Amino acid sequence: MKRAPLRYGSSLSKEKLARLREIERDFHVRAFGEELARVNLDLTKEERIRYIEWMRETARRHGVKEKKRFPYDQNYED
Repeated sequence: MKRAPLRYGSSLSKEKLARLREIERDFHVRAFGEELARVNLDLTKEERIRYIEWMRETARRHGVKEKKRFPYDQNYED
């Protein structure tokens, strides 16, 4: 499975890259929860797009409105 790319530079050792990935995962778990950490870090771009579309479709079926309107948003198009 192809994971999200690291952007730390190629001069780091494999051990340091693994440690950075572990720190990154711990941060994502604390900030977003285990499920979104998995989506953000373990899925390919195509898998993430399919997952997000599934989330949107599930939300629509359960009555979540598609767009939220803000009174101060002057650029909102109907």
